[in-house]
Amino acid sequence: MQPAPPSTSAGNLLGTVTALVRDTQVDVTRLIYMLYQDMEQQISRADLKAQLTLSTSAVLMAMIVNIGTGAQTRNMAGMQWFECLALLLYLLFFICMCFAFGRGIAAAFPRAVRKNGGENHHPNLYFSGQIASIPGEEYADLFCKQSNDGVKRSVLGQIHSKSLVLEAKLHNVRKGMTFLMLALGCWIVARLVLLAGYGSH
Repeated sequence: MQPAPPSTSAGNLLGTVTALVRDTQVDVTRLIYMLYQDMEQQISRADLKAQLTLSTSAVLMAMIVNIGTGAQTRNMAGMQWFECLALLLYLLFFICMCFAFGRGIAAAFPRAVRKNGGENHHPNLYFSGQIASIPGEEYADLFCKQSNDGVKRSVLGQIHSKSLVLEAKLHNVRKGMTFLMLALGCWIVARLVLLAGYGSH
């Protein structure tokens, strides 16, 4: 009794497994869609990180204001050396917090970067600003008159524009987190200096 021949699906799977990548036709439409969706998700995650930076900065500032400096600053002329050092660290803390807060805000509004065009500017029918400036019927006509190659180029151009926005967001988020960590470090060192200074006197 002869064994049953492999099914068509099994044969196709075997061919897919053994086929070389260079000999495989790429579904460009699906690839562009996946790239577009991935860019959107990364932008959403960058926005979330920017919000965390802003909220953490605000909470930390409120906590520091409620706790106070911990230094006896009533008599400025009679301040100890460690109190002066602590105040200097608090000044650095405040400066770093301002930078962290500013970077968090900049991450929320990165579209001002390279907004005026140039080689990286891609106006197309997939950009919300351009869509809103065109009447509905005219936009529908322009969209339907596009060739397949034109659609691909427009979507890829928008992906490139989104990548600029994403990089601007991530750059500001990284800088904001760095300044936030520096601010927290300055505050901790200032409290330790005060603790050691008052403990030794």
